[in-house]
Amino acid sequence: MSETTGHDGGTAALPPRGIGEILSTAFQLYRRHWRTLLAIAAVVVVPLTLLQYVLGHWVRTHGQQMRGQVVVSTSFWAVATASLLAALVGLLAYQVLTGAITRAVAAEVAGQDPGVEQSYRFGFARLWPILLVSVLVGLATVAGLIVLVIPGIYIGVRLAVSVQALVVEGRRGTEAMGRSWALVGGHWWHAFATLLVAALLTGVINAVITTPFSAGAWLVQAVAAAVATIVTLPYGALVGVLLYLDLRARKERLDLDTLKADLQASAA
Repeated sequence: MSETTGHDGGTAALPPRGIGEILSTAFQLYRRHWRTLLAIAAVVVVPLTLLQYVLGHWVRTHGQQMRGQVVVSTSFWAVATASLLAALVGLLAYQVLTGAITRAVAAEVAGQDPGVEQSYRFGFARLWPILLVSVLVGLATVAGLIVLVIPGIYIGVRLAVSVQALVVEGRRGTEAMGRSWALVGGHWWHAFATLLVAALLTGVINAVITTPFSAGAWLVQAVAAAVATIVTLPYGALVGVLLYLDLRARKERLDLDTLKADLQASAA
């Protein structure tokens, strides 16, 4: 990832971007660096997705109990177990991938040239702090949803760039959440619309890839699910990074020297 998203000098301020600009810049970065991004995603997604489907298949084929002479199907519990495993796998995979991709994209904007190995070393090293922030954000969002749906959505968007603040600035726990809350303040609708459109785009692409194979053998479904995740997850992460940088550019003068200093400090 040797090219930058565009700047005129070491002290050039990063400009604010509209929703369309963020989405299109994410696509341009994806197209320019797709090999690196897909490799970052595949390292985690492929083995964990296959493990998930192998375990799910094993539970479905061996998860039966005899009561008298009657075979009691445990397909419900098999599905529940597979779903729980999928959720856990997805949670961990997304944290590592978010850390790696956030680091790679932010470094690229700063004019650096991170590779897959370097990005993943950072992603794995920050797995537990990232997971902690993600869990705290999830709990806060769920609490808002329990009270009323709208407060939950509002809280979720206000905390949407907490992980990015952790990865780029080295902020931990509630400090990262506070940073996200402050950055999104005053730009809630901008952040909400950006995340919503990105989610719709990735959701449609995911469905297009997986739906034709939904009735196929479990291995075929596993391959389709892995491909869909590898293809769509990096784009969502790119949008999250660019939104975070955009919010910083709107709130403060974010130049390349500041970004480089943040990245160097957070890697220590």
